[in-house]
Amino acid sequence: MSKQVTFGEKDLELIKKIETYQKERGLPSFIEAVRILCKKGLQVNELISQSK
Repeated sequence: MSKQVTFGEKDLELIKKIETYQKERGLPSFIEAVRILCKKGLQVNELISQSK
């Protein structure tokens, strides 16, 4: 399954944060950083939902 994303001007700060995350962890690509952050975000969301 192939998906494409286009970031706009309002996403510049978010992109910079993801790039910083990638560099600090020595990840090979931007998309790998996005995968990890999405997975962690979904896990946090699930934990919050379970605690309600």
